[in-house]
Amino acid sequence: LAAEVLCSKFAWHQPLYRQQDAFAQLGWIPSRSTLAQIIAHAAELLRPLSALETQRILASGVVNTDDTPVTLLTPGEAAGSRQARFWIYRSRQPGACYDAFAFTDNRSRAGPDEFLRDFRGTLCGDCYSGYVNIEEVTGGRIGFSACHAHARRYVFNAREQHPELSSQILALYRALYDLEERGSRLDAVSRFLLRRRESVPLMQKLATLLESPAAKGLLPKSKLGTAIAYLRNHWEALTRFLRDGRLPIDNNEAERDLRRIAVGRKNWLFVGSREGGARAAVILTVIASAHRHDLDVWVYLRDVLERLANGTPDLEPLLPDVWKAAHPQHVRTFREEERQQRADERQYQAAKRRLEALAAVRD
Repeated sequence: LAAEVLCSKFAWHQPLYRQQDAFAQLGWIPSRSTLAQIIAHAAELLRPLSALETQRILASGVVNTDDTPVTLLTPGEAAGSRQARFWIYRSRQPGACYDAFAFTDNRSRAGPDEFLRDFRGTLCGDCYSGYVNIEEVTGGRIGFSACHAHARRYVFNAREQHPELSSQILALYRALYDLEERGSRLDAVSRFLLRRRESVPLMQKLATLLESPAAKGLLPKSKLGTAIAYLRNHWEALTRFLRDGRLPIDNNEAERDLRRIAVGRKNWLFVGSREGGARAAVILTVIASAHRHDLDVWVYLRDVLERLANGTPDLEPLLPDVWKAAHPQHVRTFREEERQQRADERQYQAAKRRLEALAAVRD
């Protein structure tokens, strides 16, 4: 029952009042407070597993992060509500392929600072003000790698006003992303060597474009002028991926995984309390990490909750990648196949563009 309630609320985005109707069809009419208590108790059971997944992420050395707003009800305050935040912290390093969620009642840097207090490595994300000087604030303990998808998007949005310069920058970005597609199946060392050999010259060409007369002649507040200023201001963070093959070129994977909050809040609309937000973060950590490994989430939750309720002291077998290896019959293999097909198509399109470019040069 707990697996059903959690899966419906946090995996399929069904608020509790809709779950009441589904249960009523089966002959049981629970109150919403009963369903809320089930969620609260399940969150307490899952907390140690969520903490272990978070610990593995923070020990991985490379973490992607992003955040999204959510309405928090605050009955004791004059406004009655405020804009709170869910944060995602994601790793794709071996042994730490999990998603961790955190909840804060504002967007101040105190939330990320607290979450990352034991982290040592590189943080990858957008140029949120709390991150851009994190290396200085932490005395070099945390470095920052900026997202090229954001930088490219600003240039793309300015292409109609300044088509020539925009198209030159976007062409360089296409070449950079084609290289990333080639490197996606390589190990970190091979990817670093590929970037040093082919991506570094492309970034040097981009730097030359940013200092060209055409770029310097733009109005500072024009769309392309703002985009180029963004590139210049964050150049150090935007080039960090060239020095470490483990770093992604952008933050797209974290943004994609954060969409479960965006979809969910259209249904459940708000978080009822700070404690409820913290509980939701625990549950989302476990469910999102299971999703990443293509598990049957309901079966996984049922087994994990049963073992935790029985007091199992060993959390290692409950980690989604370990559980997956032990329960291959509960893996959604069609998701793996779909993902592989998309990756093969991207590889094919990138190779096709390279051949067309070579043919154009010969002509």
